[in-house]
Amino acid sequence: MYETAMHLGRYLLGAQIVSTTAPTETITGMTLYRGHDTVLDREVSVRILDRDDLRVPAFLAAARAAALIEDRRLVRILDILDDTEVDGRRVCAVVSEWAQGRTLAEIGDEPMRASAATVVIADVARAIAAGLDVDVSHGRLRPTSVMLSDAGEVRVRGLAVDAALMGPLEAAVDARARRLADVDSLGSLLYLLTTGSWSGPSLPGTVAAPCGGRDERVLLPSDVRAGMPKAVDDLISRSVRRAERSRGLTPITDAAQFAQALGIARDHVAPVPHAQPRGRRMRGTPIGRIASIAVASLVVVALGFAGWRMVSGSSGGIADANEASTGNGSEILTSEVSAAPVVSGGPEQGLTVNSVRSFDPKGDDNRNNKADGKKGRENEEAAPLVADGDETTAWTSDEYSSADADGKLGVGLILDLGDNASVRAAELRFTQVGASVEVRIADEIIRDPQLWTLLAQAPAGGPKITLRAPRAVTGRYVLLWFPELPLIPGSSSRYQVSLGEVRILG
Repeated sequence: MYETAMHLGRYLLGAQIVSTTAPTETITGMTLYRGHDTVLDREVSVRILDRDDLRVPAFLAAARAAALIEDRRLVRILDILDDTEVDGRRVCAVVSEWAQGRTLAEIGDEPMRASAATVVIADVARAIAAGLDVDVSHGRLRPTSVMLSDAGEVRVRGLAVDAALMGPLEAAVDARARRLADVDSLGSLLYLLTTGSWSGPSLPGTVAAPCGGRDERVLLPSDVRAGMPKAVDDLISRSVRRAERSRGLTPITDAAQFAQALGIARDHVAPVPHAQPRGRRMRGTPIGRIASIAVASLVVVALGFAGWRMVSGSSGGIADANEASTGNGSEILTSEVSAAPVVSGGPEQGLTVNSVRSFDPKGDDNRNNKADGKKGRENEEAAPLVADGDETTAWTSDEYSSADADGKLGVGLILDLGDNASVRAAELRFTQVGASVEVRIADEIIRDPQLWTLLAQAPAGGPKITLRAPRAVTGRYVLLWFPELPLIPGSSSRYQVSLGEVRILG
């Protein structure tokens, strides 16, 4: 392929790539090549634009912004060449990972089961949500933007860059509008995978979603395909602008909220499988494989049923001054009083904690004016003390002048269980005053605490607390997140959390 290739610095340019799934989307003035990095000996994709093209400033700015986003689901930008030469032309170029797979445009005409579709789109939503902290939106999220690898992994390409080259799917005047446009695209992708038609702005190569009613609104999935769960209808109603509006549902405003809503929906669409399902193959891609692999990375928000508080309150002898409801179906015991079990299965057992690390994603230890993200640490050397079996030792946060950790919105600890485990509850023993706490689960360390699965949460209270959820959540990592720190005893303006011991129950 590269025997007669053109050279672009360290890169050899092989075959020019033309879309086979949406040939009418070929970008005027931009050429896309499969290339080879001669230094790192790897395949890459290379986008080239003439240096005098009016889109160059927006193209390069979008690429630089997208290159800062860390998420394994995003096709990474590896290099940016702002002024170089190829074949006698002055050009700029953006070099990205070479990713292979089939796009949703290729598989969307054969609808998936709702359970498999929510798994795929949840990964897409989390990839888009990774850019929220630095105000980077996709802008042109469409079926050809998302690929499924042969292993069932979701890869999202074109973050910010596609919109700079081709224009956004919807005109957006500010950050909020851009986020809403991405939400509409996420809902439209879910609509595509569940119905086979596209509910977003008109795109070549897609089948328009059916409309009806006086206002010609997009019909909900259950009106298009039999057996579609109401939870999917509700997601579409809350995200797709042109869809029918169900009374009482609030619109979703960004990709992070969409991922959380998908987590809730999955509780009502299908149970999390414990083994790979035997799904039929979909044009060579096994749906079962997609679901079993993607479920491991799905951040599911485990909010219980709205009526759980009433159930707990009527159970007799449990709902007293020492018990409160989190509002998400979780039970909080703020004393050592025993309670009737709320989780199915055998008796709870303590899970082994392999290691503990601190977590300060909004911190900036190296003073480079950038948040440390998932690498952020705070008082790291003391973190293991919360799992050493000695209540007299403790991890203590820094001191802050406000309860929200001086605007960081919290600090926390991450417990590594060594492997995926079903987590039912957490027992925390603070050394002084209890902090507001959220217990969250994931199978990988994610920079945004809100994208971890919520097991249970509680407001600030006494020094001993047990948080328990009505159903177990599976994951390798347990995040103890303290979004609101308590006042240091004897102080009127200094805030700090100090945790002596934690026990994780499964």
